[in-house]
Amino acid sequence: MGAWGVGSFENDGALDYLASVEEVGASLIAGSLGQPFVEPDLEMDDGVEVLVAAEIVAAVATGKLDRLPEGAEDFLTSLGDVSGLKAQAHGAVMIVRDSSELSDVWAETDHHQQWLADVNALIARLS
Repeated sequence: MGAWGVGSFENDGALDYLASVEEVGASLIAGSLGQPFVEPDLEMDDGVEVLVAAEIVAAVATGKLDRLPEGAEDFLTSLGDVSGLKAQAHGAVMIVRDSSELSDVWAETDHHQQWLADVNALIARLS
């Protein structure tokens, strides 16, 4: 089993997605953030991608890069200004928190409250 933790970047899927964003660019972020609004049953991997995309938007919008993995800030300038996705990111993260497979999986663990606190902190940064 790979890495898995309550933080948005504390799993292998999140780091793989981050590498894809670095390669593809802002269009991947926009697509990921739109998915919860059209996909009624958001799967776990998609929920992880929404959280990572939202973390990137929050970092760009606030200028606070401390939640990004080491080295991730290097490619942020190549993304352009994704802060215009802030409202969409906020709504998408709320959907992941409230009604996604990722949320259901965390609800069955001893770390559910920690995960909720981390997601709620992300929502606050996007407000």
